[in-house]
Amino acid sequence: MRLLRSLLACSAVSALQTPTATPQRLTRRPANFLESFAEAFANPPLSAPRARPEAADELQRLVTDGWNGARVDADRCSDLIDALASMGGPFDSSDLGGGLWLALHSRGPVPKWQKNQELLKVFGVRNRAGQTYFPKDKRVENYGEVVGGLVGDRRPSTTRRWRARDAIAATQVTFGAEGTFALPAGPLRAPCDLPVEIAAGGLTVFGKRFELPIAGPGLVRVLYHDSTMRIFESPLTSQDKWEESGLVVVQVRESAVINS
Repeated sequence: MRLLRSLLACSAVSALQTPTATPQRLTRRPANFLESFAEAFANPPLSAPRARPEAADELQRLVTDGWNGARVDADRCSDLIDALASMGGPFDSSDLGGGLWLALHSRGPVPKWQKNQELLKVFGVRNRAGQTYFPKDKRVENYGEVVGGLVGDRRPSTTRRWRARDAIAATQVTFGAEGTFALPAGPLRAPCDLPVEIAAGGLTVFGKRFELPIAGPGLVRVLYHDSTMRIFESPLTSQDKWEESGLVVVQVRESAVINS
C-alpha cells in the first residue's frame, strides 16, 4: 500500500513538470465556394475596370446620330450631361489623345467655331470642329472648318472619286489654334481643370495660313471623360471671346464617329 502511494505521487510530479505543447495558430479557411466568392466580392482588386454608365452610351448615340443628320433632343442631352457630370469619376491622361475629337453637341453660349461650322450647313456641307490633345508633350490643337469640302472619309485616294475628294479638300478654309496645357498632380478624376495657354492661331485658305491675333491663357473643365466621349466646360470667357463662360461641349473621338 505504501509502495502504491509512492508511485502515484511520482506520477503526479512528472505530470506537473512535463512541458506543455506550444499552441498552434489556426488559419481560417473558407468553408465553401460561396463563402470564397463572398470574400472576393467584399475585397475587389484595386485595378478593377470601371463600368461605363448607361447615360454615356445614350448621350454618345444621340450626338452621333445628330452628326449623321438626325434631330437631336437637346433637353434629353442636357439631362444626360448633368447626370454624367454629377458622376465624374477617374480617367487616364492617355485617353485625352488618340487623334481628333469632334465637337458634336454644345449647350450654353454658341461658340464662334460652331457658327463657322454651321455656315454652309444649309447646303449639305458637314464641317468638322474639335480638338487634338497630345498628353505626352502637353500640347493641344484646336481645329475648325469653315468650308470643309468632302470630309469624314479616310479611305486612300485610289479611285477617280477619291482623287476628286482630295482636290476639293485642297480648297478647304479652316481655322486652327495651337498651345499647351497642364495636368493636375496625382490621379486624374473628373471634374478637374486643365489650364491651357494658346500660343498662336490662324485661318488657312487654299493651303495658305494667315495668322490671327489669338493667344493667351484659358481653362478647360473636364466634367466627364472616358475612352470615346468627354464633356468639357468653359468656366471662363476666352480673351478673344472665341468661347464664352458657361459653354458645355460634348466631344466624341472621330474614329468612333466614323465607325458608328
